[in-house]
Amino acid sequence: MKKLILVFLWLIFSSASAQESQNLIFRVGYGTYSMKSQKKFQHEYNINSNVRLIKVHSFPYFPTLGISLNFPVSPSFSLGIWGEYASTGGRLHYSDYSGYAVMDQVLSTLQAGPFIQYRVNKSTSWPFYFTLHGSFAHTIEKLTSEIKVNGKLDNEFFKLKSLNYGIRPGIMIAHHLNLFVFQMGVGSELQIHGELKDKRKKDIIFRTSDGKNLTAQWDGIRLTFGIGFKLN
Repeated sequence: MKKLILVFLWLIFSSASAQESQNLIFRVGYGTYSMKSQKKFQHEYNINSNVRLIKVHSFPYFPTLGISLNFPVSPSFSLGIWGEYASTGGRLHYSDYSGYAVMDQVLSTLQAGPFIQYRVNKSTSWPFYFTLHGSFAHTIEKLTSEIKVNGKLDNEFFKLKSLNYGIRPGIMIAHHLNLFVFQMGVGSELQIHGELKDKRKKDIIFRTSDGKNLTAQWDGIRLTFGIGFKLN
C-alpha cells in the first residue's frame, strides 16, 4: 500500500514538473486604495483646524513591489508564498507671511502570505490562471502635525501600527520563454482592518466622528507585472 501511495505521489509531481514549473517571480504593480477612514480623518482635521488647510494629497494610487515563489502540486495547480510592499499618503498644507501649517499621513504596508493558482487552459506557452492570495498586512502610519506662527513652532508626531487580514481573488496570464517567465495579473484586494495604535502612547486613540477607530484600508484593485525564472 505504501509503495502504491509513493508511486501515485511520484506520478503527480513528475507530471507537474513537466507542465507546471516552479517559478521565482519579481513583480511591480499599481494599486488603488480605499482609505475611507484616513480620508474622513483628514477631512475632519481640516474642518476642526483653526486654519483652513489646502488638500495637497489624498491617498493617491501608487506603485507596488513584490515577489512570489510557487510550488507545483499537480499538472495545473500550484501553491506558493508571496510578499508585497505598498505605500500612499495624505497631506494638508497652508502658508502665508506669518508662518505655515501642515498635517501629514504617510502610510506603508508589507503584505505576505500564501497563494494558490489554477491553470484553466492547456497551453504551456500562454497559461491562464485563476489566483487567490491570502495575506497578513502590517501597516505603519507616520502621523505628523506642525504649525509655525510668528517664529513659534508647535508639532506632534505619532507612529501608528496595525495588522490587517486579507484575500485577493484574481486572474493572471503568463508567457514562458526558455528559462524566463513573464506574468500579468489583476485582482481585487479585500481586507479585515485592524485599528491603528501608537504603542508608545497607549492612552491616545484616534477616531473619526462616527466613533470608529482609525484604520488603514488598503482595499482596491491591484495590477501586477512580473518577470522571473524557472527553478526546475
